[in-house]
Amino acid sequence: MHQSSSLRAQLGLSRPTRSMADGQFMLALVIGCLIGILLTVLAGGSGWQDADLLSILSLLLWAPIIEELAFRGVVQGWLANTLVGQRGFAGLSFANLIAALLFTAWHLVYRTDLMAWLVFLPALVFGYFRDRHDSLLPCVILHAAYNAALLPGWYLFS
Repeated sequence: MHQSSSLRAQLGLSRPTRSMADGQFMLALVIGCLIGILLTVLAGGSGWQDADLLSILSLLLWAPIIEELAFRGVVQGWLANTLVGQRGFAGLSFANLIAALLFTAWHLVYRTDLMAWLVFLPALVFGYFRDRHDSLLPCVILHAAYNAALLPGWYLFS
């Protein structure tokens, strides 16, 4: 029983240790969404304007859940228990930095534009809140919100 509880904690499948009313979290939510809208406007709205409903639901629901479980849950969760992962730089854990690099590499597999490279910064934000809250919930919420913030620019400015 203890082992499964420990695995849940390592994967971040637990309630956040801090309140979701965390001022830093709310600031990251608002600023990240505004930046997402601005980026799609500056990019001329190129994106998913021809996407069907299933693709949009994937962008807003499945991708945030699956990617956060993989990168912030499995990768960052495992690395956080290693000596290297526990080290830090500029207030970020190495576990977060490595997971963010792998997250960016994953996006480069299917996108080659600037937007694929720009996921590195949000990935660091997701990882920061994974470390701060010991939970994937803030990461999934931020990821889904950031993805949703891309839609207005894609639809209104293309």
